[in-house]
Amino acid sequence: MDKPMFNTKMTRALRMNPKLILNVIYSFFLNLFHSIRSFYRFRVFADFGSTITRGPGARLIIDRRLYLGGKYIGDMVHAKSSVRMYRDSVFHVMGKVKLGPGVGIVTGPGATLSIGDNTYITASSVVYCANRIDIGNDCAIAWNTTILDTDFHHIHYPDDTENELVKPVRIGDHVWIGCNCTVLKGVTIGDNAVIGADTLVNKDVPPNCLAVGNPMRIIREDVEWKA
Repeated sequence: MDKPMFNTKMTRALRMNPKLILNVIYSFFLNLFHSIRSFYRFRVFADFGSTITRGPGARLIIDRRLYLGGKYIGDMVHAKSSVRMYRDSVFHVMGKVKLGPGVGIVTGPGATLSIGDNTYITASSVVYCANRIDIGNDCAIAWNTTILDTDFHHIHYPDDTENELVKPVRIGDHVWIGCNCTVLKGVTIGDNAVIGADTLVNKDVPPNCLAVGNPMRIIREDVEWKA
């Protein structure tokens, strides 16, 4: 059963922060539009100006709450977050998920994106889902990271073959992806893995491994990390 939206702590914060009051009002109307059957539960809480756009047949499923925007490292990033869902796509928020300022989510026609409980994606990152991307629980994805399951364009080879345009991406539970990383199509990142900053992830990463570099390489095994 969901906790009440306005507890004592929140009530005190509302009195002290007029911007928060504006965000609450803005979030109320977002919930009316995108979660009308349970709008009073505030499934979406967003900074003013953050957007959710849904095409015909697109479904936004929120099990607990989706946060859009917020502060990042002393409010260094002021850009608004956005979710753009094309026709018949699905974005499943499987718990409490935070998308920081400037984060852009795009689900292409018929695509399915899922993000697990207690996962956050920080400032100015992009997730573009053309087919299927699954991100697990308790993941930390740092700023300026890009996650793609498509090449966007066909490449034709001399033997009359071409690249496979789209392949699913799976990121396991409790994965830490450092800043400025790129995760390409067809990649699986195992549970508890760590991806170092500025890494191009173009192949699978086993669980509990530390991967770095471009080209990517595994430099440590049996690692653990804590938030």
